[in-house]
Amino acid sequence: MPTMNPSRSVLAAVAVASAAVVLAGCSSEPPALKFESAKPSGPRLDARPVQGGSLPVAQWPNACEVLGDDEIRAILPQAKDFQRDPIKVTVLNFNPLGKPDPGTTGDVPAGGCRTEFGLPAKYKGKHNSNIRIVFKTVADPALVANAYAEDRDDEAKRAGQDTKKFQDLKNSLGAAGCYTKGTTSTMVCHQGPYQFEVSGSSTADGVGKYPETEENWRQKVLTEVVRTLSARMA
Repeated sequence: MPTMNPSRSVLAAVAVASAAVVLAGCSSEPPALKFESAKPSGPRLDARPVQGGSLPVAQWPNACEVLGDDEIRAILPQAKDFQRDPIKVTVLNFNPLGKPDPGTTGDVPAGGCRTEFGLPAKYKGKHNSNIRIVFKTVADPALVANAYAEDRDDEAKRAGQDTKKFQDLKNSLGAAGCYTKGTTSTMVCHQGPYQFEVSGSSTADGVGKYPETEENWRQKVLTEVVRTLSARMA
């Protein structure tokens, strides 16, 4: 009866064990995605535009600094590998019937921001999720409220009775008002001197299957982002 060299026997056992580990790694499922509630922790957003006017663009908040890593992880504890890319916002005359105050129109290099990050998924990718925040107006709260109401009514008219294109969320998210725009994953809100837009998406497994993905991301993540920002706005 043939005999096997002991050293070869050990190597064969190691090879079999290694193959089993590789196979197990390929077939393993990602951990269940965890969703939590907003926990605002960043500094207060405290813009102070003059009464009846807009805030100078040089004083607009940097959108890449208004939602911290800890605030995102409060909502999505497994989020990691954050990357922020600024979005330029061009501010036009807030009051077309009058001259704008000096410095209140022009470009805001970081008036918006897209934050990308990773969540557990079967198919690995560093950034499979994102949150996008864009400030639309920073001005006297009374002017912001009026502008928001006009934008909301225009959006409602365009959507007609299609609730997939428009839903008036009113003050249910802690802001003075919010509505969905175009798709259920994009929301426009106003609170104090700010009018802002929140949107985003994810391909992580636990968010759900298309086409429910957008609605799930809004319900479970973006609404908590709005609650976070609204709680910190003067």
